[in-house]
Amino acid sequence: MRTFQDEVRRALTKYALLPTLFLAVIGLVLVGISWERYVVVASDESRVVAAEVIAGILRDYDGRTQTVAEMATTAGIGQLRHDAAARAELYGYLYHEVNIAHDGTLFFLLDREEKLVLGSWDYLPEGLATLGSQWGILRRLKERPSEPQTEFIAHEALYEDDDLVIGRAICNEEGHLQGYILFVLPGRYLRSNITSPYLDFVLQDRFGNTCVRTGSSYTTGGLRKLAPEIRRTNHWLAEFRHQEYYVTQQPVADGAFTLFTVMPVSSLLQRYYLGIGIVAGVLLLMIPILLVSVRRESRARARAIAEEEARATAVSEMRRLESQFNPHFLFNTLENIKFMVKLDPQAAQRMLMNLSRILRYSIKGEERKVTLREDLSYTHSYMEIQQYRFGRRLVYDETIPEAVGDCRIPRLLFQPVLENAIRYGASEDGSIVIRLDVSWEERPAGKVLCVRIADQGPGLPKKRLQAIRGMLAEGADPALHTGICNIHRRLQLMYGRPYGLQLECPPAGGTVVTLRLPFEKEGVPC
Repeated sequence: MRTFQDEVRRALTKYALLPTLFLAVIGLVLVGISWERYVVVASDESRVVAAEVIAGILRDYDGRTQTVAEMATTAGIGQLRHDAAARAELYGYLYHEVNIAHDGTLFFLLDREEKLVLGSWDYLPEGLATLGSQWGILRRLKERPSEPQTEFIAHEALYEDDDLVIGRAICNEEGHLQGYILFVLPGRYLRSNITSPYLDFVLQDRFGNTCVRTGSSYTTGGLRKLAPEIRRTNHWLAEFRHQEYYVTQQPVADGAFTLFTVMPVSSLLQRYYLGIGIVAGVLLLMIPILLVSVRRESRARARAIAEEEARATAVSEMRRLESQFNPHFLFNTLENIKFMVKLDPQAAQRMLMNLSRILRYSIKGEERKVTLREDLSYTHSYMEIQQYRFGRRLVYDETIPEAVGDCRIPRLLFQPVLENAIRYGASEDGSIVIRLDVSWEERPAGKVLCVRIADQGPGLPKKRLQAIRGMLAEGADPALHTGICNIHRRLQLMYGRPYGLQLECPPAGGTVVTLRLPFEKEGVPC
């Protein structure tokens, strides 16, 4: 027979301690998710984007140095001093190249004695004039004339960004050194291209000097050296000047430079601590209240909460599955548009119109089902954007019978599967061939609409294929595999277990994804 103390202990454990622990764990999980999304992921994505921007600038100017080297070799550096036409042609090219990119870039053509042949100025900047071929970029160009070189030159002002020098040695057909071509990019230009409102960037050279920074100074001792607390930290917290920062780092330009992201998180951590303290205090106050009311209302309230939670969870999961949109596709499209604006304005305008159409469609109202024809229109806009990205490498074909155009299907049905096919369906020669076929099957219970998306890529390893099939069968969390598990989960939530997604890798190669759903028009099964 239970004593009164046993009853109290049982009630405390069941109705107070367990909910308290559960809420505490949920709170910690939410804090972890918030930290991962707003700090870790944001820092990583910003760093990768900034590194790509810097690498793109270096590639652009490397190409320009190559072109200038070829022009100077053809004309002969020695002849440029006397051949006004060749000199004017080369100067015109250089002047055009530095002005189409931005204001402030300088160029200098030197002969093998390091004397100025032509340039933006009649004299070398102070940082270059004092170098000579005994050290710095000119020395490396002299030692390795076949390779381009990059180096920052410091300003006298301690907190001013250094200028980036990109250079290449100019050799004749016999490989003898004839001179040098140097481009000088202002540090403020690099800074303006990687500035973020949420965190600071610091670019450090191979000697540990801080060359470019976008926010506060993280150096110590009045020098250009990054503080050890920051320099030695990667994907973790660093304390600097009584403030907490989340720091990540990444090599750039084959290790010539290191890019750091430094995100201030002191205020965020304080809010986390304050929130955890408030939740803990509230929970402690709730325990006596729970003990008083548990015997009287626990069963009815638990039943009502369970039913409401089940309904809310189902609705929430359906909405989450319907609203997923890959941010990397959006970012890549905007990056392509940025470059296409200069290269092909009409193509850039077309891409913007397609992107606008896609975004409007992805946030369209509450309607969960659309006609297959309407969803294909969105799909065509999506594939047209991808066509601009991959060019002739991407071949897309489809077979859609007219009879299925009015069929009602879940919104955004095709895009995740096509995205997977584009991402993983490249063949050995780099081509991406995708085919979409729509048909129907006759079954005792009625017609079944079949959507088949196939690529000609390498397919999936046998173990990987079996693992994904197992996740589909078990109903794994679609957040882990949004491309196919999301679609499979949506179809089963809307239509039941007989419908969903099937994944195959034929012996001939490639991957085939088949979607099966009821054949219905305007909500009436056919």
